[in-house]
Amino acid sequence: MRWGDFIIIGMVFLLAAVLTAALAVRERGALLYAEVWQQGALVERVLLEEDTDRIIDLDGHNTIVLKGKTAVMQAADCGDQVCVRTGVLTRAGQAAVCLPNKVVLKLSGESPGVDAVSS
Repeated sequence: MRWGDFIIIGMVFLLAAVLTAALAVRERGALLYAEVWQQGALVERVLLEEDTDRIIDLDGHNTIVLKGKTAVMQAADCGDQVCVRTGVLTRAGQAAVCLPNKVVLKLSGESPGVDAVSS
């Protein structure tokens, strides 16, 4: 290896560090919501913050736990348990769906600034 190779490797690592820092700063400013839908109707929309600590029980069929900036379908009385095995949701766009009980838990986000500009 030559000195030029080390310079290129160093620049790649520096670029990766800058991109990681930029994404971390952007993530901190974004708002994250947990939306609970049952039979096609929005039941609750909760802003997820660091101190969020809440349990949502849907008629004994599904139990949803919101803790910090995470959400999880903790329990369900359906047979397949796909919604429970989905695991912990942490980012906007993720969802846990319980088809037998017609329950959807999804995370949505809103950016505090301008998202896009069109003309």
